Amino acid sequence: MNNYIADHIENNPDDSSLLLIKNGETRIHLNQQAKRPLASVYKLILVFEYLDQCQQGKIHPDDPIHFRELKRYWIRWIDPAFSRWLKAMKEARKMRRDRIALKEVVVGMLQYSCNTNTDFLLAKLGLDQVNNQLKKYELTDHDDVVPISTSVLASLSESKVDHTPSSVGKLAQEYFRTMLQGKAIKGVDLNLLNHFNLEAQCRWSDLLPHASAETYSKVLRQFQELHPENEQLKEVIDWFGKVKSYQGLSGGLKLGTTPKVFNVVMYTTDSSGNQYELIYFLNNLNWDQRQQVELASHDFNRMLLGNPDFIDQLNNKIHANVY
Repeated sequence: MNNYIADHIENNPDDSSLLLIKNGETRIHLNQQAKRPLASVYKLILVFEYLDQCQQGKIHPDDPIHFRELKRYWIRWIDPAFSRWLKAMKEARKMRRDRIALKEVVVGMLQYSCNTNTDFLLAKLGLDQVNNQLKKYELTDHDDVVPISTSVLASLSESKVDHTPSSVGKLAQEYFRTMLQGKAIKGVDLNLLNHFNLEAQCRWSDLLPHASAETYSKVLRQFQELHPENEQLKEVIDWFGKVKSYQGLSGGLKLGTTPKVFNVVMYTTDSSGNQYELIYFLNNLNWDQRQQVELASHDFNRMLLGNPDFIDQLNNKIHANVY
């Protein structure tokens, strides 16, 4: 089939989930009910709350956000993407007098995957309110959303504890609320962040929120239904169609990556009006595999969206191995 990701899924089915739905019909599936670490994919849940609060008039997409408000949440070791996003915003002249529109902060969280923006938005929108979205949409197997910075702190400060995503999540939320009150987090040495090496990142990756591909098909279906009429959604997520690899498509795309995880969730409508939801979660990658799947992802996505023969071949291969 001449695609690294297809070969990887075929050879590593236990660490892979894949789900493709076209016009409401499941075309390919593998381990779609298995809970896996989401990495940055879970940032999509914040978008639900952002849209709700825009609709309620609590916030407005053009609300000006001062750079110093964002910088409170910036930890360089955890979020190298923040500098790239900030540079792009300045070059595009979207930052004026050190202020930027709230919608651009959301774009930074989604397109650039800025962890700083994520934690800022969790503080602004409300951590509990964001997690209530899991109940609203009945995402029953989805672990609670957690702040990025304090989830790293929780995993580092309790490195000898046999943690689960749930226990780290509770600690991270506790630390975050303390931080928002301007208080020091008792018993936690912030210098631990200097030790966020590859081994620590892989351990943290396993402790991030988990959910299944099937759950994210529900998330994408909601976005797919909202997309045609919801300008607030389109202006923060409908960017990938501008990329050469995806010309002719509209919709939303979110990556979730760590040194050992590569996840993709996307919903899209093609020029013929066909609607797709595509989700794949790849876990326990080594360094070489992680680089290879990233290089192969654009071609893999396009073949799944536009090549029925490729879908049939992949379906036959992965289910021959499973069964």
